[in-house]
Amino acid sequence: MTTKLSIKKKLLLHSFFIQLVILTIFSYSLYKALEISTVDKFQATLKVIILDVIDDVKEKEKVEDVVLDENKEYNFEPLYIRILDNKNHQKIVETPNFPSNIEHDDNYLNTLKENIITFEEQANYLISRIKIDFNTNQKIIVEVATTKDMLWASLENLFYILSFIVPIILIFSIIGGNFIIYKSFAPIEKILSELKNISANDLSARLNNSNNQDEINQLITEINNLLIRLESSFERISQFSSDASHELKTPLTIIKGELEIALRKDRNIDEYKQSLKTSLEEVIVIEQTINDLLFLAKNEKDLITNKMELLYFDEIIDESINEVKNFADLHQIKINFELVDTIEFKGYSNLLKIAIKNILKNAIQFSHKDSQIIVKSYKKGNTFNISIQDFGIGIPLNEQEKIFEKFYRTDKSRNKNSGGTGLGMSIVKKIIDIHKGSIKIESLENIGTTVTISFF
Repeated sequence: MTTKLSIKKKLLLHSFFIQLVILTIFSYSLYKALEISTVDKFQATLKVIILDVIDDVKEKEKVEDVVLDENKEYNFEPLYIRILDNKNHQKIVETPNFPSNIEHDDNYLNTLKENIITFEEQANYLISRIKIDFNTNQKIIVEVATTKDMLWASLENLFYILSFIVPIILIFSIIGGNFIIYKSFAPIEKILSELKNISANDLSARLNNSNNQDEINQLITEINNLLIRLESSFERISQFSSDASHELKTPLTIIKGELEIALRKDRNIDEYKQSLKTSLEEVIVIEQTINDLLFLAKNEKDLITNKMELLYFDEIIDESINEVKNFADLHQIKINFELVDTIEFKGYSNLLKIAIKNILKNAIQFSHKDSQIIVKSYKKGNTFNISIQDFGIGIPLNEQEKIFEKFYRTDKSRNKNSGGTGLGMSIVKKIIDIHKGSIKIESLENIGTTVTISFF
């Protein structure tokens, strides 16, 4: 039933039942406390009276001569007094109004100890008794009793008062609880209203922060952080779609053209082979482009699969050079590694190798045949550096700032022959940023290019 209610109504309902239980327990506790307190008060009064009766008895020579007028002395109504013989439990003297329905149990009376006041509740009566020595030959039992009418009257008055007050308290608590709950949920309703205006088409909107440093403000902050991450993810997806559709269109068009030409008429085996070779080259370009785009589309957390580890630059560089050695031999380029300083550095080896290999591939692709590439690892002040120098075509000064843009290629005439996707340096920049490093390009046309990676 409660599953259909809103959280506000559920809280109000739960609050009502909790307060009802608390007030019920409180009322019952108060009722019992008053009952116990009143009974204690009656017992204390009866104790005083019975001691006074004992004093009066001891002043007389005979028990029968005792005048039982304590009700007038103490102004306590109703009050019943009786004196019994300890042996046969017969009445010796009593007040005229002593109720006949107050019974005594012989076994109980026999168990009474001398000079010890006991109390017994019987029907609507509260009875106090004590056994004393009247003289050496006689023991008596003094009984003083009263009704519980005053107790019931007090408890009845309390019951009526509680029956009137408890519902009023519940009504006011419901009104107050309703006000507090709706007031507390007002910021959440405002958040919900603002969230309804945010769509996938526009994730730039943010929730308004409150000045209070409370849980609601923390929730708003976390939602805004989530929106920032979502916006960043959507931008990467959108950029990926745009880049992929733009960059894959050309190779797909080439493949389509080659297949159409091959199917237009019968051709010899060499022509078919050439068409398939061209198509395969374009498929390889497409595959590399997709892999590079997927790499760039990932966020930092997705790229970092392992913890940072202590690395040696010379080992990372050696492994990277070995992995591109065949590519360098194909272009008739020699790679020389000059280890100036042995450098220890905390980083991600797999990412650093990707960055160094991309720079090396660029250097190989745009170097002249039979030239060399010089790789150095050295310290300079507080920085650890890796420099890769080639002696190739260089990069024009006005294009050096664009080198890290996606799909940007400096040598337009060698776009297809280079085999690159134009994403290599964008990937390098992303990896260096993950390591909080910097990258610098120094280049002169037809002289060469030096790429320096620095870590702090």
